[in-house]
Amino acid sequence: MLQALLQSAVVAILAIDDRGRIRTANPAAERMFGYTSEEMRDRNISMLMPEPYRSQHDHYMERYVRTGEKRIIGIGREVAGQRKDGSIFPIHLAVGEFESEGDRFFSGIITDLSAHARLQAEIDRQSLLFQAVFDYVPETLVISAPEGQIVLINPAATRMFGYSANEVTGLDWTVLFDAPPDKAQLQKDLASKHESDGGSVEISTVLRRKDGRTFPAQGHIAVIAGADGTQMAVVSLFRDMTEEIKRRESSLRLQKLEAVGQLTGGIAHDFNNLLTIISGNLELLDGTISNPEDRELLSRATRAADSGARLTRRLLTFARRRQLAPEVINLNEQVRSMTELLHRTLGATIDLQTSFTRDLWLTRADAGEIESAVINLAINARDAMPSGGKLAIRTDNAMLEGDEVGFEGPLVAGDYVRVSVSDNGAGMTKDVLGRVFEPFFTTKPPGRGTGLGLSTIYGFIKQSGGNITIYSEPGAGTTVNLYFPRCLDFPVGVTAGADASKEERGRGERILVVEDNGDVRALTVQRLERLGYEVVEFPTGAAARDALKGGLKIDLVFSDIMMPGGLTGVDLRNWIGEFEPALPVILTTGFAGDAGDIATIADEWPILRKPYGQRDLAGIVRKTLEKRKV
Repeated sequence: MLQALLQSAVVAILAIDDRGRIRTANPAAERMFGYTSEEMRDRNISMLMPEPYRSQHDHYMERYVRTGEKRIIGIGREVAGQRKDGSIFPIHLAVGEFESEGDRFFSGIITDLSAHARLQAEIDRQSLLFQAVFDYVPETLVISAPEGQIVLINPAATRMFGYSANEVTGLDWTVLFDAPPDKAQLQKDLASKHESDGGSVEISTVLRRKDGRTFPAQGHIAVIAGADGTQMAVVSLFRDMTEEIKRRESSLRLQKLEAVGQLTGGIAHDFNNLLTIISGNLELLDGTISNPEDRELLSRATRAADSGARLTRRLLTFARRRQLAPEVINLNEQVRSMTELLHRTLGATIDLQTSFTRDLWLTRADAGEIESAVINLAINARDAMPSGGKLAIRTDNAMLEGDEVGFEGPLVAGDYVRVSVSDNGAGMTKDVLGRVFEPFFTTKPPGRGTGLGLSTIYGFIKQSGGNITIYSEPGAGTTVNLYFPRCLDFPVGVTAGADASKEERGRGERILVVEDNGDVRALTVQRLERLGYEVVEFPTGAAARDALKGGLKIDLVFSDIMMPGGLTGVDLRNWIGEFEPALPVILTTGFAGDAGDIATIADEWPILRKPYGQRDLAGIVRKTLEKRKV
């Protein structure tokens, strides 16, 4: 029976005499080390050991026999074995002692630990990977016991909540919440989710930092279960949603402003047509009225029409459709030249302070619009400080990174020239701050403001390719930053315009007028005829093109840009440029940009903006005809 036991054992069993020689070895030992039983018999057991165990073994045996001191005998140890092929592998060695027929022998029971070593190596590898992920993942991870006590938090969690790992370990998981979720319901949801797909439960909540500050967060919570289904731990991943919510709100504000801008631009375009008719007919009446009372009525109507024109210009600026006159400027010089005007405008109760950065970069923008923007912001600041206060205007160079967030979301990265206007006035609430750039929104009393100031600035900045940020808190004042793109070259914009100093007369030239609005067309025809021109009129671009194809002889085309029928004024101009390149064309519009390619033709072909006066029309027509002659 003993022999059968040795033969069937799965571990290596060796019998060794007191001189360390192998006397017997079972089949498992043969398989483990690669030697046959005959090859091992009468050889020293150290043959199965690599260095340094081989050299130490005989010393341990001799010492034990001589002194009885146990280094190996009766003590299990993890050492290394060496196979016949020289490969080394981990083993567990247990040595016992017995006597047979008066002789002393030792038994060696050896277990191959290779599989265990591989398993341990894999466990160590996975532990290292888990620790690396746990330590370096940017999201907050909290591991808690099923009862709710926090077991582990990663470094991201310590940064988010302000607790050290030692401080929070053992505390209940709910300490991290401003208003803890319903534990019973959460456990029910987790159990249901685990049974269905093993996924996580998503929650939107408000978390609380160690210092008491709260912030919006999104959480993903999952159960870790053992092989038998027993709940071992709960893993919670939290993400701070503060910046994400800001970006969403900014995006919604931007969409809202874009929608309002499109509506505003369309209304302003139609209103410009009406103003063209009103102001044009008032001009025609001007030469027919001599009664002083009637002339006063006419003057009032003309001033009202001019006010309407200024209003539409501001609306078009907000809609980013106003024609700007950009030029390369130094904002230090621009703002410095306004200082005296600002002192007079703001009054003695406002302490105006200016700071100008040396070596300020240049920018390309409309100088008049910049002046209007700064004055508007200064007046708003004055109104926010009815008892007086400080107003600071600063210029500096700014290099924006891509992760900076402004009013409408992430700011466009790049080099900018910044103008900052700051006050220590009443400040604004978050609700008011979210609407400041909406047209016609104002916090001022009735009659004190139109609500177009900041919306006009917003439109101007965006049309100029810049950025804008505004920071304000109740009682802490307001700071508005205007960012203008840095200009590295120095092109100077050329804007077509008319000589308004005198009314240029016609000399019998024939002009083709193309305008879909009947009233505007009738007014234009009447104006041109009064100036001494012969006029041919068409309501569409297609009709005008067909007439020109049919041989109509004219000296100049005066066409609106936006017209029905599939052929715009720009299309008509392009056709004329190809088939009758010597024929001059003047385009007119109520927008600053009715089509995407207007900017590319503005230098070659003049554009007259509605509403325009009789002298504007006379000057641009005469100038264009004279240019043709040259």
